[in-house]
Amino acid sequence: MQKGIIITILLFSLVSCKKDIVNNKDFVLDSLQNGKMHAKIIFENKDLNQSITSFTIDCGSGCAMTYNEVSRKKNKNSVEIKYNVTQYINENPQDEYFETYVFENDGNELLKSIHLNSDALNILNDDDSLLKSELSKVGIELFPKGIVNQNTSNNLEVVTEKAPYNLISVPFDLKSYIKNLPNEIKNSYTPTSKLIDYLVSKGYEGETYKCFFLNTDDKSKKIIASIARGDSEYFVLITILDNKFSSFNEIGSIGEETKYFKIDNNYKVLSY
Repeated sequence: MQKGIIITILLFSLVSCKKDIVNNKDFVLDSLQNGKMHAKIIFENKDLNQSITSFTIDCGSGCAMTYNEVSRKKNKNSVEIKYNVTQYINENPQDEYFETYVFENDGNELLKSIHLNSDALNILNDDDSLLKSELSKVGIELFPKGIVNQNTSNNLEVVTEKAPYNLISVPFDLKSYIKNLPNEIKNSYTPTSKLIDYLVSKGYEGETYKCFFLNTDDKSKKIIASIARGDSEYFVLITILDNKFSSFNEIGSIGEETKYFKIDNNYKVLSY
């Protein structure tokens, strides 16, 4: 009797093992089939030049920013890629938003420009941009023939609008401007991200920014930037020489401490 029970148990164990082996075999086959399908999808995306892009940049002092592609749109001579951007401080998420970059070719499939859809500043010409290296790689994937030869001068763009520009309306006196608020100063322009980054690096981070031209000489350009934050507004005079920021000086302010300045008909600035 005991012998019969032992034989029955052994037979049951053998059947169970066989079933497990079959199940494992099915699992392995299923995994291989899924693997082939996954590989096929990646290959097809690669052929279609539609690989999803993502990268991380180091912005210093424990700051890092991740860029993950959300969507892309192909136009006649450009591709727009929308990124979900997450900013981290010491590996803790701090902010999240979207940015769309436009990758343009010259009509001959050579990469000509990379810029925000809201800013005409060409990142390919901005050696200080933290994004230049990574976005250039994306651009080369989109347009493998390479980057167009930049023979033209590398102008430092300080406003998003296109030339020609009107100079600030003169004569101007900050004291009169304050008395006539909320009237605005005439002939204002929108600063590029390059100019805003420069202002922030000097300690002038604001909620809104404006820019005014004192002259439009490409070799030696003078502009006034307005930085508004809460009930305060600051005015700084910036000189640009040979396409580089040369000098920076606060000439006026409104708020807890008011500092006046005026501009005469010859566009000479005087603080008082």
